[in-house]
Amino acid sequence: MRSSALLLLLCSALALARDPFQPLAATLCQTQVAAPEGWRLQGIIGSAPHYVAWLVSPQGKSHRLDDQAPFPQPPWQVVQLTSRMLVLSAAQSCTPQQITWVIKGGFYEMDDVTDAAVSEHAAARQ
Repeated sequence: MRSSALLLLLCSALALARDPFQPLAATLCQTQVAAPEGWRLQGIIGSAPHYVAWLVSPQGKSHRLDDQAPFPQPPWQVVQLTSRMLVLSAAQSCTPQQITWVIKGGFYEMDDVTDAAVSEHAAARQ
């Protein structure tokens, strides 16, 4: 009886053994990482190679982010930060996931105020 229990224990230990040559992180990936919702890119300042991005959280709090600082919502990380673009990547996802924020418009371009003026003029006539 004792030898059959020992044999059963030995067989179950072999079934649960993992390959020591395979990296452990490959088995601990997440299938789908939730995207950071409600975050807005306010702007990017600096000069090459050091840029700083200003983000606003869904709660309205400002965050200063550079290529060394972690994104406030893990597991997202800064992969690329240029004068016009911020790229985030989920480090622990099984399939590569990226989010790219691009600043639209030119360097000296301002918001178009003609749309607001036209809508105010149309509202005044009614």
